[in-house]
Amino acid sequence: MYCGNIKDLPSEEYDTPLVKYIRQAVKLNGSGRVELEKDMVFANFDTSNTELKQHRKFEYHKDFLDVHVILTGRETIGFTPKKFHDNSDIKHTFDNDKDLGFIEEELPCCYASLEVGDFAVFLPEELHKPLCATDDIPMEIKKIILKVHKDFYRHCLSISV
Repeated sequence: MYCGNIKDLPSEEYDTPLVKYIRQAVKLNGSGRVELEKDMVFANFDTSNTELKQHRKFEYHKDFLDVHVILTGRETIGFTPKKFHDNSDIKHTFDNDKDLGFIEEELPCCYASLEVGDFAVFLPEELHKPLCATDDIPMEIKKIILKVHKDFYRHCLSISV
């Protein structure tokens, strides 16, 4: 997991392709799913309610990395350095069509609290528990979940300097 705040990013002349897409998504202020690169990069604009940590599950993805960007409200996201692998003994479910898996048990983890402008990046197979209430106070939040296909991300890394 990587995290930061949009205001703390260096000037645009030093942007990597991933940072360019983060900035582009934030400027859109859209709704629903917005394609940025057909089937490779898209932004989901989402309004959700946070919940108490114990009611949330860890999730993971195989093909897409996630960039969660907070637009309104506060969200706490659980994370663990442990990557998920299909041959794991951990009980899980996975939906290939949605590229979304859930862990069916609790794991030791750390938490990061995000506020407006903060973002967190999760690579494929990195376990994360989004939409946890900050300070155990559930609230409605608006966020962008930027989805970048792992092959496109690798391509972006190869052209970044």
